[in-house]
Amino acid sequence: MIKNIFNGVSGYISYRGGASHWTFVMHRVSGLGTLLFLSMHILLESTAHFAPHYYDRLNAGLRNPFALVAEILLAFFVIFHGVNGFRIAYIDLFRKDLWSLPSGPKTAKATWIISFILWIPALIIMLLHSLKLI
Repeated sequence: MIKNIFNGVSGYISYRGGASHWTFVMHRVSGLGTLLFLSMHILLESTAHFAPHYYDRLNAGLRNPFALVAEILLAFFVIFHGVNGFRIAYIDLFRKDLWSLPSGPKTAKATWIISFILWIPALIIMLLHSLKLI
C-alpha cells in the first residue's frame, strides 16, 4: 500500500512534461490546499459557538508571518484552481481539439499567466494590509 502511494507521488515529481504537467500537478496541490484551509476554517469558526473561550486564542495564533505567507499562497491556490478549472471545463465542453499536443502547453501557459495577473492585486492588498498601510 505504502509502496503504491510512493510510486504515485514519485511519478508526479519525476515526469518532466512541461507546462501541461506542472499545471496538472498544481491543480491537484491547489485543490488539496484549499480543502485543508476550508477544513481548518470550519473547525476554527465552529469554536466560536462550541468553545468561545478558545476562539480568541486560536485566532491570535494565526497572526504571525507564517500564517501571512500561507494566506497569500492560499489566495494564489484558489485563483489558480478556479482559472484552471474553467480552462478544463471550457475545453471539455466546447473545444476538445485544444487537448491535442500542440495546443495543450499553450493553454496551460495561459492558465499560469492569467492566474498570476489575477493574483497580483490580491498580493498587493494583502501585503499592504499586513503592514498596516491600509
